[in-house]
Amino acid sequence: MRVCLNFVILYVCIALIFGDKESEEDANRKRIIEQLTRTRTVLLDDYHLVTRQIATDVYMYRNYRTVSVVFYPIMRDVTEARFTFQSEELHLNNIGSCDPQEVIINIKHGSYPAVNPDGYSFPKDFIDPAIREPVHTQELLSDAKNRTYTIKNPKPGNWYALIYIKWEDPRTQKVEQQGLVAKCQTILYTDLQVQREENIELIDCYTGITELNYDELPAHFKCMSVDNVEPISLNVTIVNTSAANKELFVRVQALSFPTEENFLIYCAFNPRANNIQTITFTPNPNAWHYIHIGEATGNVSKIADCESYYTRTDVDEIINHTVIDLMRDDKGRFFTFDYGLPTTDLQDATSLVNITSSEIKTLRFKVNQFLDIGGSLTIASSLLMSLKYYMGYRREFAKDALLAFTEDNQFFKAVICMDIGHASIPLESGHCRYNDKVKPALFVLNSTDSESIYDKTFIPYPDSGTWYLTFRIFCDQVVCPCRTSDNGTKYYVDTSVDKEGEGAVLEGNDTRVGTSECNATIVLTISSMSCVGGKCSNHGSCLLNTFGGLVMSFCSCSAGYGGWDCSDNSRMDSRVYMLVSILLLTLSNLLFFFSIYVAVIRTYYTEAMMYAFTMIFSTFYHACDAPSQVAYCIIKGNILQFGDFYCGLMSFWVTLLAMSIIGDKFRSSLQLIGAIIIALLTTWNMHSIVSFLLPVAIGVGLLLLSWYLDYRKIRSLRYPRTYYIRYLPLGIILVSVGLICYAFLQTEQNYKIVHSIWHMIIALSVVFLLPDVKRGSDVNAFLPSQDYFKLSFYKLFQRSHRPTAVD
Repeated sequence: MRVCLNFVILYVCIALIFGDKESEEDANRKRIIEQLTRTRTVLLDDYHLVTRQIATDVYMYRNYRTVSVVFYPIMRDVTEARFTFQSEELHLNNIGSCDPQEVIINIKHGSYPAVNPDGYSFPKDFIDPAIREPVHTQELLSDAKNRTYTIKNPKPGNWYALIYIKWEDPRTQKVEQQGLVAKCQTILYTDLQVQREENIELIDCYTGITELNYDELPAHFKCMSVDNVEPISLNVTIVNTSAANKELFVRVQALSFPTEENFLIYCAFNPRANNIQTITFTPNPNAWHYIHIGEATGNVSKIADCESYYTRTDVDEIINHTVIDLMRDDKGRFFTFDYGLPTTDLQDATSLVNITSSEIKTLRFKVNQFLDIGGSLTIASSLLMSLKYYMGYRREFAKDALLAFTEDNQFFKAVICMDIGHASIPLESGHCRYNDKVKPALFVLNSTDSESIYDKTFIPYPDSGTWYLTFRIFCDQVVCPCRTSDNGTKYYVDTSVDKEGEGAVLEGNDTRVGTSECNATIVLTISSMSCVGGKCSNHGSCLLNTFGGLVMSFCSCSAGYGGWDCSDNSRMDSRVYMLVSILLLTLSNLLFFFSIYVAVIRTYYTEAMMYAFTMIFSTFYHACDAPSQVAYCIIKGNILQFGDFYCGLMSFWVTLLAMSIIGDKFRSSLQLIGAIIIALLTTWNMHSIVSFLLPVAIGVGLLLLSWYLDYRKIRSLRYPRTYYIRYLPLGIILVSVGLICYAFLQTEQNYKIVHSIWHMIIALSVVFLLPDVKRGSDVNAFLPSQDYFKLSFYKLFQRSHRPTAVD
């Protein structure tokens, strides 16, 4: 009968645990649906609803594992993209209330936004975010109010939103116990509506616009360029110019409609003076181009004259310019591939680019949307120098003058530009020009300095599209017998070479013409891997995060390190501080020796074993859970964590049973039932308050019930009066203080102190809670009795009596 009762109790507990979990999930799901039905999409006139996400979970930013991503596709011919956001809090229990959270939304075209919400800086080899596609940032509160964000003339293609709750320093955050605080979940509703320009005339980029009536302005046109980097000469002819009283402007932009800030060409002309204009510009190869023509307003003098775009005959445009498509070398893993010049070598995709000063070479490759944007792209380039250069070879001289350039000792500068969607022209100043836009080059390699013949950059989450790398070299055309010239911008060799004896130095400031033609070989590597080069320095793990069909790699840092590649130790505690913390958390468990001692002398042997296991598992768990610099793990950390929580709960359970007035056989049965139920609870959710309250509440209930029944039966207290007026109140006070510290006072910053106090308080409370009734009333509660070593427990270690033949 007793066995059947035990199984019934076990079944009921399992049903309550897992049934409550499933019912809670169902209730939360229904609550989300009911709350979201109050959200209604408001479709504006002339707008088209493209996409919406009705229930995106939002979490506090810790790393890229805790971010959510929303994908927005935008088609061509869009003049306005209108993003709507509504965030609110779901209150999932009846405890407390949910405060609005500050939600951050980063929106970017072409790839995931690469941001650092936790304040760490990017590593030094990372590309400057300012030269990439801009990141649009929107901040809102989760107060169920609509927010809208509009982007004018967006680029067509895929846009990605990175969503998270504003970062807070975890060291200052409170450690909250599940079940004692409000359970809140931040959700986000978002949609995208677009407005398209329907009145667009399709033209031929290479024929131009003929017979455009002045009365029909403003007008929009679009045309498709061919797969070529050669400039386009766009002809514009205005008719009916008798009505013209203002100058006209012409704006040209690739992929999207031009604006006053974003354009390839922006110029003005007087149609009465000349109604036919020819404008030359460099297009995006194989792309749609949009032309906007209308009446110019404001100060027209600030706008460039269209006559200046009639012909572009300077050396940058007439130089020989070739485009080469690179070969993709896939590695069969997430975001792992190389690009290089076509080769049959299976082991190497490194490219050797041979170039002369009379040409420009462009290498292009493609980054695929969805498949390639979740890793980091690495571009490295170096000048291939002769062996003499690396051996410290100095240029020869004769008759106090440097010798002419040779193939071995020529000096030059290589400028490398990087663009997406088009190729720009490298300039000798170390910049890149694309039409009227000038920006710094990706690399400037100088053969006169061993530290600048090599450069490398990492590009996190590279944008999808066609990438262009353009190479050009410039020769030093002036040679002088000096160390530096041009205010130190050009460095030559050390000329302090002994002509007749060591120490002679060339003197004079005479210069002579160097060479105007040179050639070089540039070594180029383009590779993509997860995280940063496939790893996260030596202080983190490279992991993957998925959002539906979207995947991104990220670094999960450990041991106090941070940053994009886990190399930033600016917020890491000192080694002494970490050692002190781990010693506090581990050595504080030694106070359980006192609990074990008291339990043993009072003949509570089962309880003493549980206290011993609690001390052992807690000590080694905290030693393993420390930063890796000082951690010590005897077995896997998750096993130690389970043992710590399980033995801790079992210690409460067996102590309450020891305080109860029940028979030994019934107590042993309850100990076994409790061991099974607590194991299930710990496996289910060791951090939940239910896992702690359920066995403790049942134990307290059994304790009070047994005391009441015993008092009702014999009408007197079972334990000595000193236990009720001295030891029991003191033990209850200690347990209460410990629980308050554990549940309400812990933060990440004070965890090692408060949790150590919790260890010591709980260990001491056992000393006062265990009743000393198995011995006489006249013994000291903290000292063994005189006949202690004659107790039955020690007979286990005595030689057993064997009967003899005489017996």
